[in-house]
Amino acid sequence: MEKKKNILIATDFNDLSLNASLKFCKFLFKDSTTNYFLLHVTEEIGFFGKLFGQQEECPDCQQFRFDELKKNIKILYGLDVETYVRKGRISSEINNFCKEKDIELIVAGTSNSCDNTIGANTHRLIRTTDYPLMTINMNIDPKPIRNILLPVELMLSSRQKVKDAISWAKAYGAKITILSGIWEKSANDTYKKIMTIAHSTQDFILNKGIDCEVVMMKDLNESKDYADGVIKYMNDEKNQVDLTIVMGRDETTDFSADPRSQDVVRFAKVPVVCVPLKKSGMSANFL
Repeated sequence: MEKKKNILIATDFNDLSLNASLKFCKFLFKDSTTNYFLLHVTEEIGFFGKLFGQQEECPDCQQFRFDELKKNIKILYGLDVETYVRKGRISSEINNFCKEKDIELIVAGTSNSCDNTIGANTHRLIRTTDYPLMTINMNIDPKPIRNILLPVELMLSSRQKVKDAISWAKAYGAKITILSGIWEKSANDTYKKIMTIAHSTQDFILNKGIDCEVVMMKDLNESKDYADGVIKYMNDEKNQVDLTIVMGRDETTDFSADPRSQDVVRFAKVPVVCVPLKKSGMSANFL
């Protein structure tokens, strides 16, 4: 991630989530020339919503609220933000807005830090956005980015996030920790393959002048253990992880968020950047 110029803060008017997003923006991008856009999408009520008496939001009322919010953000955070209200499907409107404004990063707070759920809108963004999305747990405080965690799997799409990790590392002078692993029952050639991928990725990053190490998780019995291992490593204070970068989707999940990425976002005690999937054009899921 090079120093950002256009950042979108997506909000559903959850004060705690918005506070977390603004707090991190002020801290992380203080040394860059940044334009901030605050967007709320008023979703159209469908047939069944109207049937059961669901009321549509008033865009003019929301814009008035935004005008007041803009003044308060300037006073409390020292940030100048442009505010917008759109009406339509949330994912489509946000993607269209990002294209119009040349947005380079979307920032969104996770909705509920008590039961580790992801808000419906943030979940939808992870699944559908065409732009990098940083999710912020409202219970964590900003800190310098010195160590970026990069989980790497056998999936071809898993390596699409390497360029993003390099960009963030260069911007903050951070090192990258590649975290990988293999199931205990996997064939020997599969083990060799993941080791080759992890270390070739490390060599690629080192050749970019960035400090990088590989950590291999052990004792993995099934797919879910991979996400659990990433979460455990990421949240262990002794590992000093400051940012984690994952894929929002992989090659096998065209219509839903990668469940492993969902778990990482839900339980993260650090910011998580979800990289949008770009189709590789290859039918094979593994190298």
